[in-house]
Amino acid sequence: MKTDPIFIPRSRIGNWAVRYSTWGLSGKALGVFLLLLVLGSLVGSFYLNQASKTTAAGLEIAGLTREREYWRQENANLRKQIANMESVTRIGRRAAELGFVEPEAVEYLLVQCSPLENSDSESLAPSPLAERESVAPQPAESADWWGELVAHFHSWMSLQR
Repeated sequence: MKTDPIFIPRSRIGNWAVRYSTWGLSGKALGVFLLLLVLGSLVGSFYLNQASKTTAAGLEIAGLTREREYWRQENANLRKQIANMESVTRIGRRAAELGFVEPEAVEYLLVQCSPLENSDSESLAPSPLAERESVAPQPAESADWWGELVAHFHSWMSLQR
């Protein structure tokens, strides 16, 4: 049962294959189509690469934001613990545990001169001007106090953001 092969003239096959592809396109049109397909694939791959990098950066930012909030909460908890440790009632209990007692009477001593001053008789007696100067705050001291208060307020505001 051997069958003879079918004879198809060669010139007809080659001519038809060169002129038309399977979809009925010429060779030039098929080449342009393949070139556009490759260029479209490259543009698509670049877009997907950029989109994946953007998504990865967004996920990293979200993770860092969660971590920052965790550390802010931890910082707030530590500040609360510090405030509890510094409370007057706790310090009083701890002092009682260590054996400290409340004084029955308080006695204040008036020191007229510091040991670093000269021991002249004039320096022992304070002048009225010296007493007034020691009681009234100096402008520089109050300005320093105000600057410290403003700096403390600014640091507090930066923590609130």
